[in-house]
Amino acid sequence: MAVLRRVPFTIGVAALILGLAIATGTLWSPLESKDWFADVAYGPQALADHRWWTFATGALFALAPWQYPVVIGFFVLLSGLAEWRLGTKVAAVCVVLGQLVGVVGGCALVLLLAETGWGWAVRISDDLDLGFSAGGMCAAMIASAGLRRRWRGRVRLALVGYTLTSLTFLGFLYDVEHLVAVVVGLAAGPWVVGRRPTPLRTVLQATFTRRDLRLIAAGFFWWSAALTLIAQVVDREGPFGQIGGDPESWWWVLVQVAADLVVAQGLVRGRRTWWWVAAVITALSVVLVLVSAGFVLAGELDNSGLLWLSLVLDGLGLVVLLWGRRAFRNPGRRGLRKAGPQSIGALATDAHRARARALLADHGSGNRLAWMTTWPQNSWWFGPEDGAVAYRLTSGVAIGLCDPIAGERHPHEVADAFVAAARDGGTTPCLFSASPVLADWARERGWLAVQVAEEAIVDLAGLEFRGKKWQDVRSAFNQAEKQGIEVRLHRLAEAPRSIRVQVAAICDEWVHDKKLPEMGFTLGGLEEAKDPDVWIAIAVDQDMTVHGVTSWMPIHGTNGQVEGWTLDLMRRLPGGFRYAMELLIAGSCQIFRDDGYALVSLSGAPLAHARGGDEDERGVVDTMLDRLGEVLEPYYGFRSLQAFKAKFQPRYEPLYLLVEDEAVLPLAGVAIGRAYLADATLGQLLSLTVKG
Repeated sequence: MAVLRRVPFTIGVAALILGLAIATGTLWSPLESKDWFADVAYGPQALADHRWWTFATGALFALAPWQYPVVIGFFVLLSGLAEWRLGTKVAAVCVVLGQLVGVVGGCALVLLLAETGWGWAVRISDDLDLGFSAGGMCAAMIASAGLRRRWRGRVRLALVGYTLTSLTFLGFLYDVEHLVAVVVGLAAGPWVVGRRPTPLRTVLQATFTRRDLRLIAAGFFWWSAALTLIAQVVDREGPFGQIGGDPESWWWVLVQVAADLVVAQGLVRGRRTWWWVAAVITALSVVLVLVSAGFVLAGELDNSGLLWLSLVLDGLGLVVLLWGRRAFRNPGRRGLRKAGPQSIGALATDAHRARARALLADHGSGNRLAWMTTWPQNSWWFGPEDGAVAYRLTSGVAIGLCDPIAGERHPHEVADAFVAAARDGGTTPCLFSASPVLADWARERGWLAVQVAEEAIVDLAGLEFRGKKWQDVRSAFNQAEKQGIEVRLHRLAEAPRSIRVQVAAICDEWVHDKKLPEMGFTLGGLEEAKDPDVWIAIAVDQDMTVHGVTSWMPIHGTNGQVEGWTLDLMRRLPGGFRYAMELLIAGSCQIFRDDGYALVSLSGAPLAHARGGDEDERGVVDTMLDRLGEVLEPYYGFRSLQAFKAKFQPRYEPLYLLVEDEAVLPLAGVAIGRAYLADATLGQLLSLTVKG
């Protein structure tokens, strides 16, 4: 119902078209067979004969019954987009005027071209047409002017690409009408939405990302494969002349298609080698087509529409490859083996990890969770002047973890360099568990900043567990005192053997209790707790029985000094002291406070529903994360953990997932899910999918 309220004009017109189809019987009987067909259909001759009413009546019908789902669906999609973005009144005006301009302008253009004797134009000048598609395409093109920059380019590319493709291969009257409508919508869009038109040079430089350029370049080879197949089965004379009608051996056709698809795949991944292959093939093709065109003009070869079409496509493809060459810098696996840590995908070594730890200890980070970037499962990218980013490379996505270590540079500069390196490596960049400072960097560049968690922070200065709000914590202290349980800090590797054995047993039992493997990525386990720079806090009784354990990672300030500690591992002995976690966290806070530290971070509970942010950054993403959190709650208890941390009266700061735009979100979501559940079996993942 919410959708109906947002697009009443679109739904109303669609209902009117369907109602007229039922009332006139054209829903099951072709309109072309009706005596009154010429009285309602528009076309060049209707324009020449001054049958002006047809430009209104023709918009509400389709030529054949099978076309109604296509006509209505196409209209709902395009007009609905315009109405959703522009509002009902503005969209209705744009659709109606766009239909009128597109149809009348298209028919007038065909009449003018027919006067030149162009056979194709003469042939379609007698055609009649029906449908509201021109108005929908014009309105959608206008609405695209109000979209985010990258989506603006993609929507326009899709509409223009469809229009030119259909005009090239089919060349019907409605293709000319669509072309006029799209051009008018492109010109009018900025003025309707109140945005100044962008110069063409700026559009070409800023609209498309490297990923877009790779897809466009690969698209020419996908299109070449499709063209080869279509030419086998199509036999039609379009604006460029005859298309198809002379089929080749299917074996040879399949070889050509396979070659095009292989080159396209290399271009999608940004491979430098495949760019050279594509550029050479395209350049040779242009030369061969030009030679063939010379023979055609000399009368030694028959004219072929496919020849001229190939010349246009190959020429455009070569321009795109040369213009977008900066997007193809991925050296491939062999190149990465030789490359240093300045390349995304280079082999991570112990030396890289040691360098990252040293940089973090010397310069700190703007993110209190940054110590997790030193874990051995990560890889590290190092930029100039000691800038560094820890990342995971999963499913073709380079997931930067936390904020960059900036060294002497600004974090924004390091983030820019990391993103450029990820694109050069043929991967899709994103940043996860990023701070609000880095979220501002993302928004400045037109990226999406999606809040995925909230970090709970406890300031230690003057911390006293007094008052009603601390009742649960005081109860933990009181019960612990009665049972002789106290909190102790150890370096796990230096702890007594009995302590190490019990901690390992508690962690093992916790893992075996789950139906899914222990999660990783931003959630550390026993191995991470063995780090010599990490404290573990244990709750032990007088018999030296360990009732619970937590681990605390250092927070380094910009001066290199440790200014606080971040909570990571939390495990409790089954059947042990009920208030073990409250005691461990509160007791650790007291110890850290007395040692002069400024704060502790209780980390963020992923998928715990505590998210905010602008409405434009929520919606579908929020729903997806909420649903995933519901599915995983019985296994990992993230939402229960979030509620538990509230007992310590923390202040909250958001943590973000930063992605280039909405199109990257599904890919980034899959990659992050795989990073968290890297050890999950196929059966376990399928079980989660069914539950979700």
